[in-house]
Amino acid sequence: MTLNKLYFDGGEEIRDLTIVGGGPTGIFAAFQCGMNNISCRIVESMPQLGGQLAALYPEKHIYDVAGFPEVPAAGLVESLWTQTDRYHPELILGETVTRYRKLEDGSFEVTVSSGRVFLSRALLIAAGLGAFSPRKLPQLSAIDELEGRSVFYAVKNISDFAGQRVVIVGGGDSALDWTVGLLNTAASVTLVHRMHEFQGHGKTAREVLEAKESGRVDVFLNTEVKAVDTEGDRLTAVHLQSKNGKIRRIEADRLLLLIGFKSNLGPLAGWNLELYDNALVVDSHMKTSVDGLYAAGDIAYYPGKLKIIQTGLSDAAMAVRHSLNYIKPGEKVSTTFSSLKVAKEKRHAAKNG
Repeated sequence: MTLNKLYFDGGEEIRDLTIVGGGPTGIFAAFQCGMNNISCRIVESMPQLGGQLAALYPEKHIYDVAGFPEVPAAGLVESLWTQTDRYHPELILGETVTRYRKLEDGSFEVTVSSGRVFLSRALLIAAGLGAFSPRKLPQLSAIDELEGRSVFYAVKNISDFAGQRVVIVGGGDSALDWTVGLLNTAASVTLVHRMHEFQGHGKTAREVLEAKESGRVDVFLNTEVKAVDTEGDRLTAVHLQSKNGKIRRIEADRLLLLIGFKSNLGPLAGWNLELYDNALVVDSHMKTSVDGLYAAGDIAYYPGKLKIIQTGLSDAAMAVRHSLNYIKPGEKVSTTFSSLKVAKEKRHAAKNG
């Protein structure tokens, strides 16, 4: 599944719900719109659906989504879209929502980066962590020209690391996952972490330590990358310094910096919505401080929030469900069971097909 252009564009026709963000939460919200018989559009700033999963981690495996013992990030996005596509939501890709305006009749107007305006009866923000950029090592400013060739901040194509001597920097889930994930692909893997212990998932940390004990990976804790050696436009080695001052030179072809991302809300920060910890505060109905404007996924905050994919999917279902009271005021909202609804749709399609 590759959606890298306008899949369907209904112009300025009003929709029941505009969903800002096309990651897993936004896609599942569109599916929920179909389940609840309301129209929607997704506006996504990237040229394809999937959010961070598609942009940063397409080949990373995910293990904590219900019903998927193990699934590549790109595969999860494809499955979510296959589930959603039956309802043909309008997609606007490669456009950033720059501002919104609530009209006198209670509907919403959003303006995108190209200047186009879209109307909907309610608005759902599912923009993940907002705009994001990788954290870099300030002492290695000279490596910018190597980015995309020898220096990477995400694994978008595992073939970039095939047969290469890879140095991974970081101690969180991504660094641990790819230390294990590249063992059978790279010529060698070295993991460098500035702290004395890992911050990632315990199971994966144990796998890394077991690989170290078996000699399959080198691990340096309390250690930082201080410099690199290059020849022309390629990396040849990295220099490591431990906290006790010891210097090591490691021959390397690839430097994979997995030390996190900096996020900001971008235009959302100026929307005068209640914020907490760089996220939009929502109530138990996923409503923000503006009536008719909802948020779901990592962009939404409420006490006890867990920022995982599964929570985002639940948030999406809650937001769409409760938005019905705003979109269709005065109408009784009844429970729709998916099995009955889809069976009815199949009978209708067979009758008219």
